[in-house]
Amino acid sequence: MRLFLLPPDFHGQNSLTLTGNDSNYIVNVLRLKEGCQITGRDRDGKTYLLTVEKIKKGSCTLSAEPLEEAVETTDALPDSRPEKTIILYQCLPKGRKMDEIIKRATEMGVRAIVPVKSKNCVAEISDSATKSSRYSALVREAVQQSGSLVPTEVCESIALEEIPGHFKSKSEQKLCGLFFHQNTLEENQKNLLSLLEDPENRDCAYAVVVGPEGGFEEGECRFLMENSFHPVLLKTNILRCETAALYAVAAIQTISESL
Repeated sequence: MRLFLLPPDFHGQNSLTLTGNDSNYIVNVLRLKEGCQITGRDRDGKTYLLTVEKIKKGSCTLSAEPLEEAVETTDALPDSRPEKTIILYQCLPKGRKMDEIIKRATEMGVRAIVPVKSKNCVAEISDSATKSSRYSALVREAVQQSGSLVPTEVCESIALEEIPGHFKSKSEQKLCGLFFHQNTLEENQKNLLSLLEDPENRDCAYAVVVGPEGGFEEGECRFLMENSFHPVLLKTNILRCETAALYAVAAIQTISESL
């Protein structure tokens, strides 16, 4: 079902008036007319049935009715969400590649995206207010476009050595850590299917760790293995880091749904 993320200043009012980008999204992107309905979600995760009451130049007014359960609206998509909780630990790529990773991972229903600093990262950790605001806008855009029911968040950047502790703090489920790399590490190598088929990993939340353009150093691989992360080598052509992240997430979701 398509979602509209309600503005931060919405606190359960019976109606609200949207302007700027929000009004443009309702009227010009979704092309909703007066009388049309869409599901809205506030910052606390509460859902509302929104009905377009009036459209003016540059603004629109919607009524808001709290929802106890999902309903069919005039802009509905199948109500589905990934079966598995996935947290993506993405080592910092160059340029604006992280923006694309955030958008696509959000559309795919990744629960959290964590920028990571590893030895071969060219980019530096930066959690400026501007970058944080941009990432939040990217998530909002992707959620509204995809209708994702997963409340994706972009976390503050961490160092690779902090991943094990961070993952344990992010989920109450049993945990399974995977990292995707260019080294063979043959003595511990398993393929993705065998790992996901293992009964020990069936009801887990997954941490997916993807390296930067230069891949992982062997010492980093050893560190992750010592902290119960499984090395996985994707048997494909050499993938860009932004491609590898989405390939890995898609593979986990596809395999999990078939088990």
